[in-house]
Amino acid sequence: MLRQMADVLDEQASELYGSAAAFEEEESMLSREISERQTEINRLNSKLEALRIERDRVLERIDSLRREASAMRDEILDNEEEIALSAIDCNLNSSIGEETNGIQTGDRAPHSPVYFRRMTPAEHIR
Repeated sequence: MLRQMADVLDEQASELYGSAAAFEEEESMLSREISERQTEINRLNSKLEALRIERDRVLERIDSLRREASAMRDEILDNEEEIALSAIDCNLNSSIGEETNGIQTGDRAPHSPVYFRRMTPAEHIR
């Protein structure tokens, strides 16, 4: 009877050994899957970091372009006053010259607006 009990215990041990081997195989498969997924996670993290760097570069470029456009607008506004003042000076000088000579060229009416006079081909824009 003890021999039968010993045989039954050996049989149970053999079955448990098979279960242990199955657990080891499953553990190995899970470890490989974790490794593969970790590789994918690392690849996606690298891609994410590259996208963030590219986004930051684009945002810096946008900021640079907006600052440049703002500087151009400021320069235009500053130069607009100079252009208007020089146009007024030119009109005053030419109207004084026309009045003293008494000759009208027909280019403009005697009381034409200062800012909307026509440019002649000899004039140039600074």
